[in-house]
Amino acid sequence: MTLRFIPVLILAFAGSATLASTASAARKAAAATPKADAAAAPKADADADADAAPKADAASAPKADDAADKPADGDAPAGDDAAAKAEPKDSGLVADAEAGGSPVELSGQTYYGVGLRYRAVIVPKFMENLFGDGGRTVLANGFGPEFTIRKNAFEYDFSAWYASYAMDPTPFKSKTDAADAWELVQSQIKVLYLTADFLWSHDIVPEFAFNYGVGAGFGFVWGDLKRQQATAGAGANDSTGAGYFACSGPGDPRDTRGYCAPGKHYGYNEPSWANGGSKPVVFPWLVLQTGLRYKPHRNFIARLDAGFGTSGFFLGLGADYGL
Repeated sequence: MTLRFIPVLILAFAGSATLASTASAARKAAAATPKADAAAAPKADADADADAAPKADAASAPKADDAADKPADGDAPAGDDAAAKAEPKDSGLVADAEAGGSPVELSGQTYYGVGLRYRAVIVPKFMENLFGDGGRTVLANGFGPEFTIRKNAFEYDFSAWYASYAMDPTPFKSKTDAADAWELVQSQIKVLYLTADFLWSHDIVPEFAFNYGVGAGFGFVWGDLKRQQATAGAGANDSTGAGYFACSGPGDPRDTRGYCAPGKHYGYNEPSWANGGSKPVVFPWLVLQTGLRYKPHRNFIARLDAGFGTSGFFLGLGADYGL
């Protein structure tokens, strides 16, 4: 090879080396590009996720207004509070009244009862002495059924009851008569009363109440009122009739004063007003009364009554079943 071809070969090898170097660099660059893209892709995705996360959180987070509008668990709605405040103060009493055996009575509601009553009517001697001398205190026992209507702490007690005014032979005479007019009077009087009590109540506790009011009615009278002439025994009191005894008839040998004279009453039965006598046919019942009312259960009512009126004083008991 001539020397003139040596530079040419050197230039050819140099060009080839340059081209090879350039191609190798290009291959390396091409190989590096996917790796860079692969490394950049997760980073871009992470950045995108990071940007999206706050937005997603913001979207999923409850709005402040919604949280303010919605009550917390266990809290009562505002409407319930208003309803609770609107409830009547006596709602507890209403609930008690609606319970099975509660004694509480509701305003505006009518209650009925049926039962029995007893009356101990006391006719004191001083009342008899308003019309005559002598006499004695009489206890009349009366009893009968009753029917009660009650509303708003006021009640009507209607009753038909029987009373016996029995009295053993007792000295009695008119205030204007002389001592020879003393008689022994025996009563077998009986009365059937038709009465009504009008009572107001003031509650002490739901079970106990204080009653007050009036009673009115009339009684049909029957039975014997026997009169027997009397004369004075030893130590007799002409003012009170104490010590006087009944004459066996006109001219009784025990009579030292001549009081057992003809024309007097011997085994005499006083006629009624209808036959010109002094025994009444109808007798009024007018009283002022008070007492206590006890209602431990819806279906049981008891009363203790006391009063004074045309027949004297009385004490009474009543027991009713609430209908």
